[in-house]
Amino acid sequence: MPRTGAGVFGGGMKPILDIRPTSPFVVFYGESHESQDAELTGKLVLSNPEAMTVRSIRMTLSGMRKVSWSTTNTVTPQPILSKNVFLRETLNIFPTADGSKNKAHKINAGVHEWDFKFTLPSNTDESVEGLGTNWVVYNLTATVDRGYMSKQLTATSHIRVIRTLGRDLMETVPMEQINEDIWANKVAYKITVPQKNYIVGTTVTADFVLIPLRKGVEISTIKMELIESRQLFCDYAGRRINHQHDMVVATNEGDMPANSAHRVPSEVDDADQLFDESHRFSMSLDLPKSLKNCRQSVDTEHIRLSHKLRLYVNLHNPEGHTSQLLVKNHVHLFISPNLPPNEDQSVVVDHAVLNSQAMRDEAAQNAPPTYGLHQLDELYNDIDPSGFMTPGGHASMVNSGSNTPFYGHSRSGSTEDLSSLDAVAEGGASATALHNRLHNLSMNENRQTRFAPVRHPSHHSSGGSTPHSYDGGYFAATTTEDFQQAEYDMELLARTPSYNTAVRTPARTALFEDLPTYEIATSRPSSPSRTPRSGRTTPSPTRSLDTLTEETQRNTDLNSHRASPRDTPRTSDDGR
Repeated sequence: MPRTGAGVFGGGMKPILDIRPTSPFVVFYGESHESQDAELTGKLVLSNPEAMTVRSIRMTLSGMRKVSWSTTNTVTPQPILSKNVFLRETLNIFPTADGSKNKAHKINAGVHEWDFKFTLPSNTDESVEGLGTNWVVYNLTATVDRGYMSKQLTATSHIRVIRTLGRDLMETVPMEQINEDIWANKVAYKITVPQKNYIVGTTVTADFVLIPLRKGVEISTIKMELIESRQLFCDYAGRRINHQHDMVVATNEGDMPANSAHRVPSEVDDADQLFDESHRFSMSLDLPKSLKNCRQSVDTEHIRLSHKLRLYVNLHNPEGHTSQLLVKNHVHLFISPNLPPNEDQSVVVDHAVLNSQAMRDEAAQNAPPTYGLHQLDELYNDIDPSGFMTPGGHASMVNSGSNTPFYGHSRSGSTEDLSSLDAVAEGGASATALHNRLHNLSMNENRQTRFAPVRHPSHHSSGGSTPHSYDGGYFAATTTEDFQQAEYDMELLARTPSYNTAVRTPARTALFEDLPTYEIATSRPSSPSRTPRSGRTTPSPTRSLDTLTEETQRNTDLNSHRASPRDTPRTSDDGR
């Protein structure tokens, strides 16, 4: 029969110490001069089935580095070795007071949790793993000191420090590398690598455009290689020495595709003479998916890893020998926090994660959109913009004319209800907003009333002539009662037009008035012309000699008054 109150741990169980970091990766964005300090947080869990006495519980974050190689410039190779702990930070978990850490403290049975946090500076070296003799590793260690008579409890957790791309826009935007030239008068080439930054374990793709220039030259095999260059630095015998070694970590070789020939049809006359007959194709290189075969690009004080992409194009010459075109490009490999390596140093590439990350990067960019992606964008969707802007529609002449200030419709844009356009600017116009604007504008129903200029009744005419009335036209109300009962926008009629509108407005005021015939136009008296500078009336040639004499006399009197020093106020009278 089981003992009552034995608990969930059962009899004979030993205490368990476990480190549970929030994330096993500490991520720095960008180089040390642009990144910010990072934090390593988590929980330390102690599960003890029975009450126990402890003196202290501590956690230590340590970073270790090893750099080694053998010299080759001496008769006997000399081993170079440098191994040290460059980071050690200790955190007291229990008890928190430093003065009581050597005293015994009793901890009851159960599960106990403590939070911990370590702050890593921005210039912390990133982890270098996968090489047997050169590495940078970080470990998190927890220790429970139970006194001299009991064995200590320890727990260790591996922490990886990742330095990925910075948050700067120039680092996240793909930077394509274009190699274009004519090599040895044999082939013209254009080789494009679409970007510079690649995640470890993904694929590098290159686009080829090759044009043989010499008769008999044939393109055979294409080869892609990824070269990892290792530079090691160490202090030896009072001086700083270094070692460099290059290694091919990935390669792909194949023949040019049979369907790569690109020929311009004979009926096309304006084709580019250089690219009228070319070979266009793409080739990919799969990067190793394990850090044991290919590491990320690293730039630290003691270990530097860089990568170069080499592209070879083999050419068969008519003489029988083979020529080789070589193109080099620098690439930057990095570890993505979304696709981190496992404990066995392997990277599992999930294309769904890559696509979602690419979409997030695209949405996070704050740069203006390029013209090619947003060419001919429409301001409104499925809405006729003729009532909102000038010109309306698709810049048609009809809509432009109907929305341009004409006749008495001057400066209407300054009095329109522009606040109703907020709905359109924020994503679409509602039916209510459109209805209210159409009701306020009343462009179709009251068009004649809004555009009709004011005419005085016949008894106010200075010349004594009655204006000609039209049926159902300019003023539908011809009597005084009808004029008083008619509804007019008096504020609009009394508004003074702007100078530009007044200049563009023709002499005809009625919208329906037909053009005068030649006889009527020639029978009317000529309009006086004005000079822009003085504004004085120039007499028409049809005027009589008496009229010219009277105007000459008035001008003479006016000039005599202006020349008199006693006349302070000056007036002008041009006889109008």
